[in-house]
Amino acid sequence: MSNKINKPKMSSQQLISKLKNDKGITFKYTSEKEAELYLQKRNNYMRTAAYRKNYKKHESGMNKGKYINLDFAYLQELSTIDMHLRFLISKMCLDIEHDLKVKLINDIENNNLIDGYDIVEQFVAQNTYIKTILESKSSSPYTYDLMRKYFTLQQQTNANGKTENKIISVDCPSWVLVELITFGEFIKFYEFYYNNYSTSGQQCIPSNIINIVKSLRNGCAHNNCIIANLSTRTSRPPMEISQAISKIPSINKSIRKKKLSCRPILEFTCMLYVYNIIVSDKVKHHRIEELKKLFHIRMKEKGGFFKNNELITSSFDFVEKVIDHFFK
Repeated sequence: MSNKINKPKMSSQQLISKLKNDKGITFKYTSEKEAELYLQKRNNYMRTAAYRKNYKKHESGMNKGKYINLDFAYLQELSTIDMHLRFLISKMCLDIEHDLKVKLINDIENNNLIDGYDIVEQFVAQNTYIKTILESKSSSPYTYDLMRKYFTLQQQTNANGKTENKIISVDCPSWVLVELITFGEFIKFYEFYYNNYSTSGQQCIPSNIINIVKSLRNGCAHNNCIIANLSTRTSRPPMEISQAISKIPSINKSIRKKKLSCRPILEFTCMLYVYNIIVSDKVKHHRIEELKKLFHIRMKEKGGFFKNNELITSSFDFVEKVIDHFFK
């Protein structure tokens, strides 16, 4: 049954009234009129209100069900911090993807046991779905020339009468393949090489950790709210991550287990771990400057908003310690 009757469309003014009267949200720092304009011009209700999950509710009494010590300005600030985080995470994940590709190609080129062409043929043969994905790239203006140079294509008509390009044969080197596939497909190729052909001295980041980074990357690419709920306890960290964080003296075992069970914090921690290992020093230097400015300066500007929220302050403090440990 539709929820249209129970949840009718509401104006910005009605939504502000709902936040104030039904949810107990105050408007000490942002007036109700300013909040109304904010929802009309700057951000929608769903994305702004999402961060209320980081606050507790009264469990009894006349305010039962209403949020404790939550002002609309706090939601605005969390939304702004989240925006800065998403932009920076996106750049850091692109840095990781680029340098993972550089390392993989370098390892393949320095491996006398495998040819840069043969490995692609074997990979595609064992992962036939990759062909379909590559075929879809044959019409893109960004990959058109590469597809026609390194794959033999034949036009075929499908059951719906639509003309499609089908791969007949593959003559593609690994350094071209990595430019044609998505990050998720690249991780498969990365796994394929290191599980089957890596030589002594060639180290790789465990794919379960890279997949966690991919999840964070995808969340940012889809503009999801990253810090909307810092209280979730749904994840278990990979052993390497838990061990890495255990080396930080100011984070005890209880805090480590608690914070790394929060999926957003785990994903961010995994990204920092991989970034520290894989990204070149020059790029790392400039990006970490951005990261530290965000956490040590921008996020402190209105830090007083969250001084009474242990969940938020402890989460930010945990991540700051991880940043300072990895990037001294």
